[in-house]
Parts: sequence; C-alpha cells; structure tokens
Amino acid sequence: MRRWPFVGRDAELSSVRACFSTTPAAGGAGGVIIAGEAGVGKTGLARELLSELGAEGCHTGWITATRALASIPFGAVAGLLPAARLPGKPGVSVLSLAVDQARTWGEQGRVALAFDDAHLLDGGSAAVLGHLAAQGLIFPVVTVRGGEPVPDAVTQLWKDGRALWLDLDPLPPDAVDRLIEHELPGAIEGVTRTQLHAIAAGNPLALRELLAGALADGTLRQTYGVWHFTGDFRPRGGIRRLLLDRLDPVDPPTRLVLELLACGEPLPLALLERLADAASIEAAEARGLAVSERAGTRVQVRLAHPLYGELLRAGLSAGRARLLGSRLARAALDTPLRRRDDALRAGIWQVESGTVTRADIVRRGARQAVDRADLALAERLARAARDAEPGGAADALLAEVLEYRGHSAEAAEVLSDVPPPGPERVRWALARAETLYWGSGEVAAAERTLDLVAAGPGGDLAEGTRTWIFLFDGRCSAVLETAGRLAAADSANVQAVMWALAAATAAAGFLGRADDATAFHDQGQALAARHGEEYPWCVVQLGIARCLAGLVLGDLTTAWDVADEGYRQILSGPTPLMSAGWAGFRGLVEHAQGRPITAGRSLAEAVGALQGRDTVRLTGAFMAGLAGASAVGGDPAAARMWTEAAARRANGANRLFAPWAALGDAWTHAAAGSLSEAVRSARTAAGLARDTGLPAVESQALYDVARLGAATDLTRLDELGARLGTPFGAALATAARGLADVDGEALCAAATVFARLGHDLLAAEAATTAVHAYRQAGLTGRTAIAMERAAGFKARCEGAATPLLGQECTAVLTRREREVALLAARHSSKHVAQRLGLSVATVNNNLARVYVKLGISTRAQLAALVEGSGA
Repeated sequence: MRRWPFVGRDAELSSVRACFSTTPAAGGAGGVIIAGEAGVGKTGLARELLSELGAEGCHTGWITATRALASIPFGAVAGLLPAARLPGKPGVSVLSLAVDQARTWGEQGRVALAFDDAHLLDGGSAAVLGHLAAQGLIFPVVTVRGGEPVPDAVTQLWKDGRALWLDLDPLPPDAVDRLIEHELPGAIEGVTRTQLHAIAAGNPLALRELLAGALADGTLRQTYGVWHFTGDFRPRGGIRRLLLDRLDPVDPPTRLVLELLACGEPLPLALLERLADAASIEAAEARGLAVSERAGTRVQVRLAHPLYGELLRAGLSAGRARLLGSRLARAALDTPLRRRDDALRAGIWQVESGTVTRADIVRRGARQAVDRADLALAERLARAARDAEPGGAADALLAEVLEYRGHSAEAAEVLSDVPPPGPERVRWALARAETLYWGSGEVAAAERTLDLVAAGPGGDLAEGTRTWIFLFDGRCSAVLETAGRLAAADSANVQAVMWALAAATAAAGFLGRADDATAFHDQGQALAARHGEEYPWCVVQLGIARCLAGLVLGDLTTAWDVADEGYRQILSGPTPLMSAGWAGFRGLVEHAQGRPITAGRSLAEAVGALQGRDTVRLTGAFMAGLAGASAVGGDPAAARMWTEAAARRANGANRLFAPWAALGDAWTHAAAGSLSEAVRSARTAAGLARDTGLPAVESQALYDVARLGAATDLTRLDELGARLGTPFGAALATAARGLADVDGEALCAAATVFARLGHDLLAAEAATTAVHAYRQAGLTGRTAIAMERAAGFKARCEGAATPLLGQECTAVLTRREREVALLAARHSSKHVAQRLGLSVATVNNNLARVYVKLGISTRAQLAALVEGSGA
C-alpha cells in the first residue's frame, strides 16, 4: 500500500509545536507525552513533529522501546551513545555519557528526541529520559499506550509540568474519509464506507490493515466502478497481533463474556448476567475489553472495539459457535421479547445454534430483517423457519423474500397455486401478486390475486400493495383513488395506509398535482412520526416518493434535499442497507441537475448495491439514468452499454419508467451523433408518457425533442404547462418557444426559472442559446450578459456536452448539416451515409456546406471544432 498522508491531526500538531516554541522558563512545557490506544496514530504524530523540527535545523533522534529490550539495562538508549565510549558497567557513568552526548548535539541548536512506546522502557533508559528532560537538554516527544503502566520517570515529567500530556483521540470522520479515498480512488459505496468507519473506529492502523487485507483477498472490489465490500472484515497483520495481546491473557470465565458479546452484542446486562458471572463481566470492563452503556431503561454491554468481535468470532470453532448461539437463544426466549429487535436477535441465535425451537419467532425475525432491507439475512431466517415448521406461513414468507431478492422463479415454485385457509391467505396473496407483477409483468393476474382477499380480514394490506402495482404500472389516477379511500377508512391497517400514502405522493407528482403530492406526504409523515420505528421501510418509501415527486415536478431543489438527507440519515442509522435506493434517486436528481460525473457514481453505487435486493426492480430505471448521464458526460460507449443493460431487464412491469428509458436511449443516440434517431426516441418517450397519463414526464420529453434540435409540439407544451400549473412546466413551454423563435428574452427568462429550480444544465443550454439569439439580433450588451450567465451555469455541469451547449459553434448549420458534421468528425463519409440512410454524395454535399459556413477546409479542423464545442 502507498505511504499514507498525515491527516486529521493539525490541531494536535499545533499544540505540540506551541510547546516546543515556548521554553519552560517562559511557562511552557519542556516536552510532550502522547498517549492513546494502539494504532491510533501516536507514532505518526511524533514522526511528523520531528520531521518538521528537523527541517528547521533542530537535531532529532528516534528511540523505540520494545519488550525484548526492556530486560536489558539502558537497552533502548544504547543506540544513541557512541559504542567506543560505553562503560563496562551500567550506572551513573552511562547517565553522564548521555548528558555529554546531548550537550554535543545541543551545540548546533535545540535537540528533540522521540521515545516511542515509552511504556516499554527499561528502568535505566527511562531514567536517562527523565534526567535529560529535567536538565532541559532535550525536548522529549514520548508516546505511551493507553491503559499500560508507564515508568515513573516518564510520569514525573508530566507531574512536574515539564511535559504536556496529550490524549490522542480517534481520527475524526472526515480524516478517515480522506484516508479511505487515498487508498480507494474513485466512488465508494455508502454502506462500505460506513462499515469501514464503524469497524476501524477512527484507528488509522486498523483501517490500513483492514483495507490491505480486504484488497488482497478480493472481498473489497469494484463493481461498475464503485468500491464495495462483500464478506467479513478480518483483523490482520499488526493490528491482529495488538488485539491478541489484549485478548490472550484473559481467564476462561472472562473469555466466555467476550465470546457471548462477540456473538450477540450489544447484550442487555440482565441477559448477560444469566449466562456469565458478574465478576467476569466486571473484569472484562476493567481490562478495557467491554463497555456498558444505558439505552433507555436497559443497560447494554458491548465490546470496546468492533475488531475484538471480528477476531473472537473468527477464532470460534463451529461447535463452540453453536453452543454460544444456543445459550443466547434460550436466554432470549425466556424473556417477553417486547423490544423491536428482540425477535430478530432470538431468531438469529436459534439459527446459529443449529436448532430452531420457536419457528414463529424466527419468522418474526425474518420480517424485521426485511424491514431493515437485509434480505440475505431475511432469506436465511425464512428458510430455517420453513425447514423447522413447514406450512403456508413459512411458504408465503420465503416466497416474499425470494421475490424481493429478484428470484421470482423460485418464489413461484415455493408458493402453492391454491391459497391456504385462515390468516395466512392474505400473506400468500401479497407474495403471489408481487411475484406475478414484478417477476413477470402479469399485472392482470396480480390484481386478480389481490381481489381474492381484498374484501376480507387483512384486505387493507392487499389494497396497499395494489397502490404500488398501480403506481409502477403508470396508473397514477387509480393510485390516488385507492389511497384516498384507504386513508379515509376507519381502523385501517397502519402499514397498508403508509404504503398507500407513499405511492400516492409519487403518483400525484407524475400527474403534476404538486399540492396533492404535498398533502399525501404530510399525511404519511404524521403516521411515520407515530409508527416509524415499527415500519422503517415505510418511512423510506415515503421519503423516496417525495423525492420522486419533486423530480418529476421539476423541483430539483426539494428533490435533492430529500434524497441527500435520506441517504445520509440511512447510512448513520440502524438500517444502512436501505441506502441503495436513496443512492439511485440521488443519482437521478444529479443527472437532472446536469452533473453527469456525480450522477454516474451515485447511480452505479445503486445498481451494484441493489443486486440481490431490488424489491421493486428499480435497477432498470437507474441503468437508464446511467445511460443518460454517460451520454451527456461524453461517453457514448458506456451510454450504449447501459441502454442495452436496461433493455434486457424489461419484462412488462414498471411501465412508469418506460418514458425515462426511451429518453436515455435518445441521449445515447445523441452522444453517438445520431440526432435523427435521438429525436425519434424522444418523441417515443413523449408518446409513452401521454398514453400512460403522465403529463409531467410528457412535457419534459417534448422539451427534449427541442433540445435535440428538432421541431416539437409547442401547442401541446403550452397545454401541459397550463395543466400542470408548475413553474417548471411553464418554463419548459417558454424555453421551447424561445428555441423555435430564436427569442433571447424568452430563453433568458426560462434560464432564470430553471436555475432557481436546480436545473443547471437546462439553464446553461437556454442561456447559451440566448447568446446566439442576442448576437444574431445585434444586441451586444445582452449578448455579453447572457454569455456570463451561461458560463456560470456551465461551470456547475461537470463538462456536460449537449447539442445546445455547442450552439455557439454550430448554430449556423441546419439540423441535417449539424447531424452530418457531428458524425463526420468521427467517421468516414461512407459510414455516415450508412447511418443516416443517405448517399455518399449527399453526405459530401452537406459536408461542403458545413465547411463554408464554419470557415474551415478539412475534416481535422471539423473534429477540432466539434470537440471544442462539446457537441
């Protein structure tokens, strides 16, 4: 691994430098003692200090104490003294020799000596350190490990005020991020970043060796250009040895406490006391290996560092792990299991013990794992519960989890074709309907399945599920009708109502009904405030729906705030695996803003993270977004790859996103220079949106037709702008007319609205085109102003390239001439003719006119112009 930068310790370095700059006579400390846990960066800080002091002319030296040298009198400091002058007997003569040597060094300036791991110093070396510091002959820079006994001579320096005692805390999160990004250039999955923060706990040595080990064994790898972790972080190398030094000496009763914590932390103290004696629990805390803390009315006990758990679990035999799991499970099952995660933990422990005695608890745990988006764990629990207690309840649960993981064929095999009797009938219907719709796109069959239970007990859940099928099938008006009815019903199931209100929030956005979207969201938020802990996935659905509504309504400011806050909150909370959806919607917003590089990272993170847990098949929509971002970012090959990948996932479900897929295809064609095909795809998108009843999406697609340089339906855009009643809808209509009429005023007005709503790319395009309009009209002053605005908007667009952003270079060309020019800059006339269905002669004639209009004479000049314009 590369040498790591010195980060996160500027304040500490400044404090130590201040000590060096202020002499003891002036009230300053004559040295510094840096204390902290192993690997926290004590040595790194000392080395940085001595490096700076040495560069300023100070004489520096480095002494490292070790356990091996600790048994040798003056062993640590012997290397500093001239070998020829060492006395035959230890004692005062060695001390005098050390003083003489320090004075010799001091003739050229001040002397700074580092004593690394000074808690291991032998008595003689510690005495030399104390004496030289007390005489002011050296500025000692001492590091000691927290929790270890320190020689009296070192402690006395601090007690006498001759040294500053600096407790070195773990690195702050921003410094840890800088180290992660130093070692892993490029995008990093949010969950992986969170795991690294949690396990390393601000310890740079731990972080370094975690990364080195995970890279070496392939558990940390890039998928779609995003780093993500698949496996367990195992302590390796130096950090492993340091941890073992702390763990190995403990007695068997204390080790039992640590092993129980490793298998189940955090554990309620009351439960732990039933499995281990109180004295051993106290001993684990006294040795700094365990920590107790209050959580509500409970006292919870956990290991003092996450890496203790990783190391202890790795050292357990299979039999020992089963035994510990059995003990934990029995203890947990003897409690009421009232707290939210109690059933989940009791279920996990039963499975890990190899014996499931309460399958109902394991099923409850599996559902809680689903709510946390930990679908791999949910599948493991669901399978174990089904093996222990087969039946309709177990089948429905396993099928539901398998469908959420994208294993539709297996889910269908697990489910019986005939609904079971009793209360499990509803769960069967939900699982079967979801499998039919998202698995194979059979919307009518899915609805018929829900009809079987909609009128009976539990029918609210069927109706709540129906709203999501309606939404993803593009029937947004039906969503609002069903959600309104469900929300108004007395004693309706809370989870079903939250599902429906989330679906209605998004549906209202697609219909252009901004006020209704806000009202449905507010209703959902009121329920989330009371029931969010019980239904965390519903809270996420509600937030994502609000983001989606803002996105289609054109309010990117709101959409971004919701997406960014949701993503960050999820990663810092108890359900980080839900971050994949948030990453994807952040990416869609970033793409709409005009940030193709950032959008590409977010969307690629989502696509990679959703593998095996894409419950409603969002991957296709995110791939279409990646196609658009790649196209606008100037990578037509990647755009084509993502377009084709999205197309392979189409199965008849999720018609809601079909217009977006067509727009991704349009921009993919545009990136390759095929503007005619791009326009056809954009018009297809508009038609799909109109046929599905999505006016907000239709207006954006019609405007994209104009952005691609073709005539669009201005009348329809005006109608949609009036119907939607949103600033964005009106701005799209205004901008389209401005493009058609070469009206600089209209384009500048639209640019202002676009910018206010967060559409930097659309604002840049409108302002750039306004420059051409003003210039054509001879309005020099307005041209200059528009150019300034355009430059400001473009600066936020990460090098995005679209036809309108190249307007200053190619505006004098007709659409056909521009299309020929863009293709001819990269391909032969024969290839261009084949792509456009023209004769080679026609291509060359168009190309000749392009040369005349642009004042050039060669294809190389054309390529340079096209490249420079960003076209």
